[in-house]
Amino acid sequence: MRERTTTWDRRSLLLAGALAPLAACAGEPEPLQRSGSASTPTPSGPGSASSGSSTPSPRSSSTTTSTAASGRLERVDLPALDDLAGRWAAYAAVWVGGEFSSDGGPSADDGDWLYEDMFGQWGFLTRFADGRAVMVGSAQPERVRPAAEEREARAAMLAGAPSWWAVGLQPIDPATAVHYVCGFEAGRWRQVAGVSERASGITSLNFVLRTERQVVDEMVLMANTGVADRPATAKSAARALVRSGSKATAAQVAAVGSDIRDARAGAAAAALFAAPGRH
Repeated sequence: MRERTTTWDRRSLLLAGALAPLAACAGEPEPLQRSGSASTPTPSGPGSASSGSSTPSPRSSSTTTSTAASGRLERVDLPALDDLAGRWAAYAAVWVGGEFSSDGGPSADDGDWLYEDMFGQWGFLTRFADGRAVMVGSAQPERVRPAAEEREARAAMLAGAPSWWAVGLQPIDPATAVHYVCGFEAGRWRQVAGVSERASGITSLNFVLRTERQVVDEMVLMANTGVADRPATAKSAARALVRSGSKATAAQVAAVGSDIRDARAGAAAAALFAAPGRH
């Protein structure tokens, strides 16, 4: 596959197999940090962190994915691509417009989409020109595997699945732990039955794009931090942003909340989701 560039540092680390497991840190999760915050670590290379902070060592998974694949495909409860498109673009607009940590978050690149929350959970969606898609990722990125086990796990998640599902794994470095593989075709998502670990699979992913209500609430919270009574107009603005999707304007991004610092950058991030699937 040809090399691609991205505005997100964590995406390059993900594709290079050095996804830092934020969720592995002890204690409560860190609050959202803006990219300009002095407390936000800036990776200086794969697996490294800025001076004064350290990257926790990934722990090996105590339970590996079974390689005894059933070959049977089961339905996965995820929205159709048409529903995801507007939500994903709007979420990216608020994330970028609010200048939250630049080492994570939603983004689009040449027709493919990346989802990542502040705690390291992630999903990478590969889109095909005919409307099919594959999403791979992990709800527990700290659960790494030895190389041989990772190869076996990936093979199990593809056993009995259409051959084109393997395209979704091609951009992901072999050293990055993948805990679910889902394919979208004919309006439904499916995965190979019995091979995804429940705690780290797609059902446990903190995927705020599952419903419009979830992503609207999340965007309003992000764009109005410290506001006890968030205005009703913020929810209306967030819903309008979802409806606009990749066509969102800077004014629409700014309307979601007072914490939007660069609405133009947010609108530009949303516009990247207009690119068609290319595989």
